[in-house]
Amino acid sequence: MNQKSEEFERMLEDLINIYENVSSIIDYLPDEIPKELREKAKDALVQDKELKDLIEGLKNHRPPRIFFLGRTGAGKSSLINAMVGSYVAKVDDEKSCTSVATSYNIMDGDRVLMEVLDTRGFAESNSLDDSITAEDDLINQVKEFCPDVVLFVLNSTHRDDIIEDICFLKKVSKEYEELNKTKLPIVTVINKSDDVQPSRIKNPKEYPQSKIQSINNIVNIYKCLINDNNLIIDNIIAVSSYIEWMTKDGNPVDANTINNMTSSEIESLKICYDGRYNIDELLHILEFAIQDSEAKMGLRMALRLKDFTHKLANKIIKLFSGISWGVALSPLPASDFPILVFIELILVYIIARLGLRDVNIDSVQEFLSSLCGVGGAGLVFRALAQQGSKFLNTIHPVAGSFISALIAKQGTEIIGHAAVSYYIDGKTFDDVSIQIENERTNIDCDNKTEGNV
Repeated sequence: MNQKSEEFERMLEDLINIYENVSSIIDYLPDEIPKELREKAKDALVQDKELKDLIEGLKNHRPPRIFFLGRTGAGKSSLINAMVGSYVAKVDDEKSCTSVATSYNIMDGDRVLMEVLDTRGFAESNSLDDSITAEDDLINQVKEFCPDVVLFVLNSTHRDDIIEDICFLKKVSKEYEELNKTKLPIVTVINKSDDVQPSRIKNPKEYPQSKIQSINNIVNIYKCLINDNNLIIDNIIAVSSYIEWMTKDGNPVDANTINNMTSSEIESLKICYDGRYNIDELLHILEFAIQDSEAKMGLRMALRLKDFTHKLANKIIKLFSGISWGVALSPLPASDFPILVFIELILVYIIARLGLRDVNIDSVQEFLSSLCGVGGAGLVFRALAQQGSKFLNTIHPVAGSFISALIAKQGTEIIGHAAVSYYIDGKTFDDVSIQIENERTNIDCDNKTEGNV
């Protein structure tokens, strides 16, 4: 097992362990935190169905099986790279089935991201065996492969032989349903949107309205062809998978150069220019289209693990900010300050572990102290304001504690978000400091607008 696979397996184990042990961690919080608040916090985490399902999926997942149907030049390989976000064109365990299709595994080191059955399109397929037609040969291979989803990849600027491929997919879908007693999900992907005029504009953020309208028109044309030929699909989307690559030293490389690189050199390639369009939307569509729960989670593990890590981190931030809220309702000034600091220490520690950082309480405490000393200086004043607001209790018993609780909750959220940026997203400390100041300013403006503080 290589280093990347070891890190991946360790991340999965950490994610599961953190989720399963948060309840125990809450039990170790200071005794001053009321038992009712502890139990409520634990229930909020354990009873979160979405989070529970995701954690269960981490334990039971497999690589999704994806059947790519598309003619030569449709950009299936570049689409795979765009979906994964790294250069994975060099595949492992490649084996030739026949002249009509090839099956292989898309790898990240020695970890299988997805299993692929690739064909150039029925109109380009030929059978080597005269006893069986190319169509029947390909259908048999699809049935044997048993895909979780079909990606019907079309070229935005060429519509050759699409009718033949649509008719072929209809037959595949019918036989798949008869065999598996379930519908075969089909997602149509119109690739190479960047080639739509004006093709010189590759940055999706700079697409003029005329280009976007042309892309939408192409989608409607393909949709009509598919509907007119009675092919039932789950969705259709136009994308661009245009990416330019560079070495770890920052030197741009073309496809021919990459083909002559070693596996380790390919693994270290970075994105030099990112012209991807609608790829995130495509991933959402695939997650929805795939029905098998283990394959659905396998897709998330292959393509959206960081998204899941963020989701878990945000759930934990919400959980601990709720605890801070409850603690800060204590009416005595300064009585809760050490407890709130301890809560934030534990929160940052958990997030650092989610980011695969090897930390201890001392290093986390140093991180928090540094935040208060640089861009997070405003957090000190928030803490003073949070405690000072309790003196309002001498005038209005409820108002002071409410303001204190609000400030404590928001302060914990700010620190949690900063920890995510630093430990999970890998942002610099300077960037995190600016983020804290901006978030704090925005919250203060909102509070003043709402009349809370």
